Amino acid sequence: MTTKFKCPHCGEQIEVSEALTHQIEEQVLESLKDDHKRQLQDAIKNAEENALKKINEKYLHDLNNAKKEADEERQRSNKLLNQLENLNDEIRKLRRKDEERDLEMKRKLASEEEEIREDAAKIEREKASLDIAEMKKKLEDTQKALSDAQSKAKQGSQQLQGEVLELDLEEKLKNSFVYDEINPIGKGVQGADILQIVRNQTGKVAGVILWETKRAKWTTSWIPKLKEDGRKNDATMTVLVCENLPNDIEHFKVMNGVVVTSLSYCLSLAAILRRNLMLIAQAKSTSVNKDEKLELLYEYIQSDAFRHRFEAFADGIVAMEGDLLTERRSMERIWKKRETQIKRIQLNTSRMFGELQGVMGNALPDIKTLKLESGE
Repeated sequence: MTTKFKCPHCGEQIEVSEALTHQIEEQVLESLKDDHKRQLQDAIKNAEENALKKINEKYLHDLNNAKKEADEERQRSNKLLNQLENLNDEIRKLRRKDEERDLEMKRKLASEEEEIREDAAKIEREKASLDIAEMKKKLEDTQKALSDAQSKAKQGSQQLQGEVLELDLEEKLKNSFVYDEINPIGKGVQGADILQIVRNQTGKVAGVILWETKRAKWTTSWIPKLKEDGRKNDATMTVLVCENLPNDIEHFKVMNGVVVTSLSYCLSLAAILRRNLMLIAQAKSTSVNKDEKLELLYEYIQSDAFRHRFEAFADGIVAMEGDLLTERRSMERIWKKRETQIKRIQLNTSRMFGELQGVMGNALPDIKTLKLESGE
């Protein structure tokens, strides 16, 4: 088979065999495949270069962000380290103060005599509790107004110590006497420190105790002032709690109508005074209502209600007596019946044992209950 095709140069028809045509087609196809493969490789190479370029750009961007974050973290770490060092300095200062306070306490305890060690330890514990309360009060005042706290620290802590003693006494009274009304008297108001309104469990007022606290050096001018404050507040009793008692007062003492004591005995003394107020109030209430109660009792005894109550009580006793007699008769019958049954059982038991003994002789064990006193 022959194939003709036109020459592109001369325009004549040229015959070509089928084999040659197939060979030419394969060469053209192979050439096209090579071009396509080369183009594909170029496209892959360009895509890889573009992808690598984008990856490099993203890596550089992430690396810069990581460096910035590392710098920020380093700055925050340095700031936290500085704050931690400051806190450690404060902790060391506080620990040093605690150690100094402990050493001072040990030196004071060592210097005391053997016979007053127990009292001295008690006093030191009270002072330590007051000092702790004072430090808490200072901290609260500092947080509220730093400038006022600095001014008070320069002027001295005498007034602050008095406030701490007052707060400590107020808290002890509230915890010990839950039914009473404990009212602190405000700063700048004349009339002592604490007003204790004594009430019983029903809420009835039995009396009023006026409390004054002092941590300064003892002076006799406190007594008349406290008495005047007691009159203004209609107080039944006035009590002065002092940290520095005079030499003639060991525990507590009544001076011109005012009870003077120390912080160690204030709660015990408050319990005694409160009990006396309750007894006095009860006696007053009884004496006031005595005649009225007697009259009410007399009217009640004469009333029909009392007669009905008493008749019902007497009828109940009579009914109980009848029930008791009935139960007694029934029980006596039951007891008699059981007594007869027990005797019958005992008789049959003795007869049966005798019959067995007659058959078995000495081989049968003895029963003490069935023996005579002579042993037969």
